[in-house]
Amino acid sequence: MRNTLKINPRLGAGITALGLLASAGCAGTEALAAGPMGDAFAAAAGIPQMDAFLQYESQVPPTQALPIDGDYTISTLGKRIRIDRGRGYAIDPWTHAMTLKIRPNMVVSKDFRQISATEYTAQDLPLLGTATMKVQPDGRIAVSVASIPPYNYFLLPVEGSVAPGAGTTPPQNNPKPSEDPADCANLDLDPVSGELVCLD
Repeated sequence: MRNTLKINPRLGAGITALGLLASAGCAGTEALAAGPMGDAFAAAAGIPQMDAFLQYESQVPPTQALPIDGDYTISTLGKRIRIDRGRGYAIDPWTHAMTLKIRPNMVVSKDFRQISATEYTAQDLPLLGTATMKVQPDGRIAVSVASIPPYNYFLLPVEGSVAPGAGTTPPQNNPKPSEDPADCANLDLDPVSGELVCLD
C-alpha cells in the first residue's frame, strides 16, 4: 500500500523558496527577500506584506550637508538610496524581510555623523543597528551594521549624482575596463556592466 501526501502547489513553491533563502546566508537572504523572488515567496506562503514603519524624507528635517551626500546603489540589493543632509532615503522600492515594503522616499537611515575624513556613522532603520561607514579610495563606501546578525555591504556611487541641497560632490566611482589584468594591482567586478575593471 502506498501513502501519498498532496501538497498545495502554492505551499510547495513557498517551501522551495524558503529552502533557497535559508541556504543563501544572511546577505543572500536579504538580497533574495528584497527582490521579486522574496515577493513571490511571500505571496506563495501567504505572508502578509505591508508598508514599512518608516517616515518619509519630508518628515525628517535635514541637517548639514556631508561630503558623502549623493545617490548610491546598495551592493547586496541592487537598490538605490540617496544620502541627503543627515538622512538616507530610498529611491527604488524593495521588500525588507519579505514583509515590509520600503517605498521611494522612505527614510532608511538617519543621524549621519562624520567622525573622520573617511569615516561616518548612522542609524540603519530597517536593520535596527548602528552603521559604521568607511569611504574607500575608489569612492565605494564599506558599510558594517551592528545588527543581529551583523550585516555588511558596499554603497556604490551612482555616476554624477549629488543629493538636493548638498554642498559637496560625492566621491565618484570611475573604474575603467582592464585591457590587461596582469597590469592591475586592484581588480574588481563592475556591478553594473559585469566587466572586470581595474581600480588602480
